[in-house]
Amino acid sequence: MSTIFPSSEFFRALQEAMDANPNCTSHLEPSDAYCGFAIDESLYVFEFDGRSCVGAMGGGNELDLDFVVAGPGAVWREALDAVAAGGAETAALPALVERGALEIRAQDDDGLEIGRSSLPFLQVFLDQAKGLELAFD
Repeated sequence: MSTIFPSSEFFRALQEAMDANPNCTSHLEPSDAYCGFAIDESLYVFEFDGRSCVGAMGGGNELDLDFVVAGPGAVWREALDAVAAGGAETAALPALVERGALEIRAQDDDGLEIGRSSLPFLQVFLDQAKGLELAFD
């Protein structure tokens, strides 16, 4: 059965996969962030505590978050297609932010810095989609 992207179920599946594989973040600095992905008009919120994703849900208020990585659904699909294909660096979250296809939004400079430093961790989170059968909404 396919998992629809974007959806709360998709992000909970990533959370479960990440938590089942604690070594996937062992090469990264731990992340303590309350953040989100804004995909078109939808917001998905995540809480990371150390090396774990302790919360993944749809909805919320962007103003309550440390930062949001935002962009159109087509760009997020490009990132997921790259994950499925084995990880093209040009479609990794840091590269997409660097070229302006995605943006980090925050209320202050501290939030922007947390966002920039969290991108590699968020990429590992997104990499957990490898092997999921996806349907795009």
